[in-house]
Amino acid sequence: MASNALASLDERLKDIDQLLEAHSALTKFKRAEQSAKNAGADLSKIADVVKKLVTAPGKGRPAEVEAINKAAFVLLMSHFQGFVDDLHREAANKLLKGKVDDVDELIKLVKPRSANPHPEIIEQMFSGLGIHDVMSSINWQKTSNKKVKSRLKGYIETRNKIAHGAEVKIKKQKVKQFQQFVNLLSTKIDAAVPASAQKFVGSVP
Repeated sequence: MASNALASLDERLKDIDQLLEAHSALTKFKRAEQSAKNAGADLSKIADVVKKLVTAPGKGRPAEVEAINKAAFVLLMSHFQGFVDDLHREAANKLLKGKVDDVDELIKLVKPRSANPHPEIIEQMFSGLGIHDVMSSINWQKTSNKKVKSRLKGYIETRNKIAHGAEVKIKKQKVKQFQQFVNLLSTKIDAAVPASAQKFVGSVP
């Protein structure tokens, strides 16, 4: 059964869909705007303007959508990080409620200082609850466990570069690939946590 954390992530990822829709809308508008300028007073060319407003923009990226792509990329990482934190808290409450005086205080103690959800950070977080090897076997078709971890680290590095103002080119396709990666990885982690909990502490969160 999927966790509340995963259900919450599914809702938050709708923000990314909205940003990608805004990307397409702005691109279509810019194409139509240029077409209108080219048409001038020639009414016979207005149909081309309308066509550009209602059809998919295709390849190409006007400068105005670069900020949208970067915002979507950074937001995706924030949503993934939020999912990991939510799942960690959910697991802690199901495993430890009634067994310790203050679950929230324990969460603070076992949570690493680093906010970036690197594979080793995720491992450390859940290990603090007695749930080990959460990231050790996650993989999917044509993507080994080593590749999963490498891609996650790469996405974190890109997010950090954007956040610190470095010059990074982010295309819409990269955002969509990252979105798919977040969906897959989150689903796998969501399944790995209860499986690992059952293996190591005999209880499924």
